[in-house]
Amino acid sequence: MDTPENSKVVEKYSEDSGKRQLAGFWFAVTRLAAVAMALFHLYTAVTGPVNTQNAVHLLFALPLIFLAYSCRMRDANRIPWYDLVPIALGVAVSAYYVMHFDRIIYQLGYLMPTTLDLFFGVAAILLLLEACRRAIGLAFPILVLIALAYAAFGHHLPGVWGHGGYRWDDLAATFYMSPTGIYGSLMRTSSTVIVIFIMFGALLVTTGGGDSFMRLANAATGRLSGGPAKAATLCSAMFGSISGSTAANVATTGVFTIPMMKKNGYSPRFAAATEASASTGGQILPPIMGAAAFVMADVISTSYLAIISAALIPALLFYLAIWMSVHFEAKRLGLAPIPKSQRPSLREGLFNIETLVIPLIVLITLLVMRYTPTTAAVAAYFTAMGLYLFSWRSPGTFVERLKSLPAALEAGAMTAAMIAVIIGSVAIIASVISLTGLGLKVSSVILVVSGGDVLVTLVLAMVVAIILGMGLPTVAAYMLAASVVAGAFIEAGLPSLSAHLFILYFAILSGVTPPVALAAYIGGAIAGSHWFRTALTATKISLGGFLIPYMFIYHPPLLGDGTALQIALAVGSGVLGITALAASTIGYFLRPCSWLERGLLLAAALMLISGQLITDVGGIALIGALFAWQYLKNRQAGPVHDLPPVHEKKEPA
Repeated sequence: MDTPENSKVVEKYSEDSGKRQLAGFWFAVTRLAAVAMALFHLYTAVTGPVNTQNAVHLLFALPLIFLAYSCRMRDANRIPWYDLVPIALGVAVSAYYVMHFDRIIYQLGYLMPTTLDLFFGVAAILLLLEACRRAIGLAFPILVLIALAYAAFGHHLPGVWGHGGYRWDDLAATFYMSPTGIYGSLMRTSSTVIVIFIMFGALLVTTGGGDSFMRLANAATGRLSGGPAKAATLCSAMFGSISGSTAANVATTGVFTIPMMKKNGYSPRFAAATEASASTGGQILPPIMGAAAFVMADVISTSYLAIISAALIPALLFYLAIWMSVHFEAKRLGLAPIPKSQRPSLREGLFNIETLVIPLIVLITLLVMRYTPTTAAVAAYFTAMGLYLFSWRSPGTFVERLKSLPAALEAGAMTAAMIAVIIGSVAIIASVISLTGLGLKVSSVILVVSGGDVLVTLVLAMVVAIILGMGLPTVAAYMLAASVVAGAFIEAGLPSLSAHLFILYFAILSGVTPPVALAAYIGGAIAGSHWFRTALTATKISLGGFLIPYMFIYHPPLLGDGTALQIALAVGSGVLGITALAASTIGYFLRPCSWLERGLLLAAALMLISGQLITDVGGIALIGALFAWQYLKNRQAGPVHDLPPVHEKKEPA
């Protein structure tokens, strides 16, 4: 289970990778700053945001990143003197903005910047780049630098890709001071909505939510064939929806689920790929959906409730695709359920589950009653806190539970700080795209290449979204892809909500798509399988996720847009299509499939995409015919399994 080797993998690849292990004075300072940030946001969530909320949010976030993440490996246990400079500057750039807020915003000071304005503007950009480099790696800061270079030097480019040109001082003032810059509407979403949901998720996880999810998943699925993989799917879905990070999901749940799957008879590669795929889907599963749903609500000016309502059926179909893949693989290998002695009973699985379920019920109820997402999240947060502190079934004494709350506040604030610096950097890229018209140019190229054909437009946008999302956190991946390709969808006449959900799906699926495939890399490292082969297997398991966005584009009732009968028919055809696709990719339906049978199952799945009556009937008839054929063959020859359980050699990760 949780071996020393696995612990090293978690430390290396989890959301906390690169974090300092501080003690003494600097540990106290970091925790105090994080708790102060959390308390400030809880206070303003209850009393209402202040005018300078965005700047105060980043005032906490930047110094926290520089306190928590080291510049060099040798500084992992200390704060060197030179790190005091970005810590102090991180406070100064936002404090200056707060002090000059009225001049900057109400007197349009960003149109007439002073020398000091420009100094702090350049400092803010450099600090965001370095904060992102420390927290999430080099790939995203390089993208920001490319965007800045394009803004400054793009007027030298020929043809459609050139633009009119901008001076450095104008760019610095725009990024730092304008309403569309670093402290603009995206940061407002981060500082008023995302931060509260992140803190809510951190509270659930820190107070034992991960253990509860694992216990419940094992109790619910342990008696089924290939139970550990199904438990991993269920647990990663529940944990991923509240964690807000695919990488953290794989690293946290994978150390338990992957060894369980390997012990049950799944190959190391398949076990790692299953965990990577299931963890990826947490970002599209309501009610929380990580942070991207809140950003999407701001970008397309719609309610958060509308987004999670539309996302529910596709997300369930995504997990059905993974579930059926692991089910068919278990049947193909002849895997047994988890032994009764090794799995919790349903009663044990449900123990203390009310501390997780009741807060989520409060959250969803208030959202349905049209309260703001912030109000709903705050109510859910304090409900969860009260249940944890005062439930007699919560672990430890009341004093011990009380002492654990600062850790929950710190965990939430640190994740919120990371998202804040990512959003600040994304705002720079979004400003460049808006200023230079790059999004319209890319959209125009897509439309020209596609010739106005919707399917070709979707395929091209899918490729762009996957490429732009590789190696990036969910929020950055979605925002970058949306800035570049959303215009092509709007020009093609697609509804805004379905277009942005399409982009979100493929930005997230870049986590299992080679050549980067961060989620598969982490899962492969835990399982001891080669990361690239793991990524290919994860892509195969997640193939339903690649199909579902096309299904809801062509069949809007899958997003809840239609009558009850239309939605029911759409769900029914979607379930059949996803099941057929899983059987085709694994090579097992009621029995092992020949290549012809696999091809026919794939054809049936593709026929069920468009929602047209004739193609739906054809697809259903084809699946029904194959079902009857394999059923008759089983009756004649008896059930057949392809091979006994296969144990692959441990591969270098």
